Amino acid sequence: MFENQQLDALPQHQQIIFKPLAAKALLHAQLNWLLFYIPLMVVLAVICFFNQAFAAFAQTPLLIALPIILVISLAYNVVSIRLKGIAIREHDIAYRKGVIWQQVTILPFSRVQHTEIHRGPLERKMGLASLRLYSAGGMSADLNISGLSHDDCKNIRQFVQKYIERGQAVNNASTQTDDHPLAPDESLNG
Repeated sequence: MFENQQLDALPQHQQIIFKPLAAKALLHAQLNWLLFYIPLMVVLAVICFFNQAFAAFAQTPLLIALPIILVISLAYNVVSIRLKGIAIREHDIAYRKGVIWQQVTILPFSRVQHTEIHRGPLERKMGLASLRLYSAGGMSADLNISGLSHDDCKNIRQFVQKYIERGQAVNNASTQTDDHPLAPDESLNG
């Protein structure tokens, strides 16, 4: 019969010690933002150059607002990257992110279906990579960790794959011991 006893005291939460991202993760994030803002500023400058009516109307707000937005974005990246962290434990991986709304995602290795390492051109140049972990039944990555060194990504991926292989070996061994085929003379003569 199923029993569901009430707990008087909750189990104590383990303290997770997070390792920061790679040293070049901040530079990568800043360059990504600059690669967005610089072309935007160039396009707006060209529009102001060729359209005098728009320039008269928008030049002052653009000259004030865009640099302020750029500085705020770059400062936000500094705080965001410093608060991100990763922890590899015996049976799971934990990832912390967020500045205002902080989030800790813990993904058990036993749920991981497959992994991917993603590297864009800027990441390759800087020796960085992103690790994507997919769990069973998911179409998109359940955990996407960017800002890791490429070596860390390869090591984590190899650790996860070995954990999955060990789990499959244990499952195969247990199903083989559960199946007891009858000996040929026992099945007929009882």
